[in-house]
Amino acid sequence: MTEEELLERWTAERPMFEAWGNHVVYQIVERVRDQISPMSVDLFIRIPPKPRLKEDFSLLEKAFYRKEYDDPYARITDKVGVRFVVLLTSDLKTIESAIASSPAWTASKDRDFEQEQLENPVQFDYAAIHYVVRCKDELPIGETMVQIGTPCEVQVKTILQHAYSELTHDTIYKPRIDATAAMRRSAAKSMALIEATNDYFEDVTRRVEEVTAPERALTEALASVYRERVGANSQASRLEGLLLDALESPDVESIRTEVESMLDNNSYLASQIGRRARSKLLFRQPSILLVYGLANKHGTELKQRWPLTEDELRPVFTDLGLSFENF
Repeated sequence: MTEEELLERWTAERPMFEAWGNHVVYQIVERVRDQISPMSVDLFIRIPPKPRLKEDFSLLEKAFYRKEYDDPYARITDKVGVRFVVLLTSDLKTIESAIASSPAWTASKDRDFEQEQLENPVQFDYAAIHYVVRCKDELPIGETMVQIGTPCEVQVKTILQHAYSELTHDTIYKPRIDATAAMRRSAAKSMALIEATNDYFEDVTRRVEEVTAPERALTEALASVYRERVGANSQASRLEGLLLDALESPDVESIRTEVESMLDNNSYLASQIGRRARSKLLFRQPSILLVYGLANKHGTELKQRWPLTEDELRPVFTDLGLSFENF
């Protein structure tokens, strides 16, 4: 295959790879969403994932000037790629589980930094997890048909690993750069520091989770009721924490019982919350159910503790048939 022939085929198949990359992103994000609910995906995945197609010159370099391939076009598996960036190494397993659970592809792990650390425990080097996922069956996506075996490279890394790779990707580990011993040592020291920092991050996270366990348990309980009664998934954001912190809610089981009783006695309320949720983030928070419950029984206290504007709270009272001004 000549360079011209490779580029001609790449131009023809580029839309297919782009469609496949978008599908891979969608499938992984939705599976992550199911695993971390009611936490928002936007809070878990630190950089919005989007597929990136290989540039023409980069494809030519890899196909003809780096390795001897018997079939260069087929052997290059990162013609489209996507990276998923999370905060902690413990979060990586969530992305890996999402990759492994999709029936749309077969997945092979091409690089595993944890395994590399086990094999070389005193070496500090580039760290990330690389998968190649290949379309399992012919798949129509819009007006594009994705062929069986179409690959997409998926990189999974922490935000610290991502920063390191951005620093070194086009320098130390590229053939254009003749890395000196000092450069390599500095890079190794920075990776060692990254690993140590991640350990500190993990420790801080564990301590925060211990302190916030009651609030998280309440959010999970309310999210379950929200899903059952409203018929949609809630979308916990930072607003959820703001509300729970201000409202100083009591124990989980009593709240769940009160909220379910309120919804039973006001059969229209769940559908009304669903309608408001289409346009207002506040009404997609699990704790909005707590807000309704407090408005129903403790309206004056709720108004005193309410952390947002009165205009945000007024519809809750209206939905319950209560006069906001009377409290």
